[in-house]
Amino acid sequence: MRTLTIAVQMLVRLCFLVLLVLGVLFWTGHYTTLVSLHMAVGGIFVLGLWTLTILGARARVGGALVATAAVGGLVVLGLGMAQTQMMVGSMHWVVRVLHLLVGLAAIGLTEQIGARIKRA
Repeated sequence: MRTLTIAVQMLVRLCFLVLLVLGVLFWTGHYTTLVSLHMAVGGIFVLGLWTLTILGARARVGGALVATAAVGGLVVLGLGMAQTQMMVGSMHWVVRVLHLLVGLAAIGLTEQIGARIKRA
């Protein structure tokens, strides 16, 4: 299980890096044609989070952490898919910041679960 955890963690980290770079590009008004790629990589990111969640549940890393990560994946997915329709206009930056913060929280959850699995 340790090897699978490391592989999934590395995939999630790579996805996060790609998502972060694309997000910054979008925020600055560049390469907005790559939004579909951003969404696809985001889906892979969430699947990786959920995979680690399942591995964490099997390794008994803690019910609260596992539940938070499972729900967190839903929040990341839902917010990412709905954000273009939220607070459209001059206040849309609030949604963008929220999207970034939720993504940062999700990568933090993957790191916590991964570390606990490796210790178990």
